[in-house]
Amino acid sequence: MKNATPAHSLYGRPATENASLAFSRGAKPATASGPYVGRNRCIADNDTCEGPKAKGTDFCIGHLRSMMKEQGE
Repeated sequence: MKNATPAHSLYGRPATENASLAFSRGAKPATASGPYVGRNRCIADNDTCEGPKAKGTDFCIGHLRSMMKEQGE
């Protein structure tokens, strides 16, 4: 490889020294620009739940059950 740096010469330096901007401190993914968020996950708890959506709903089974309990069903 041309311009390769031996691994032992990088000892003591940050691993992200020459990394792209995606790895820079404070970088966050871009927000969605349209209605499609790009994942099939539950939207409860301000979109922090990572459970898969139940068929035909926007929530996971756990959140659906807890909502049914709250409604008294």
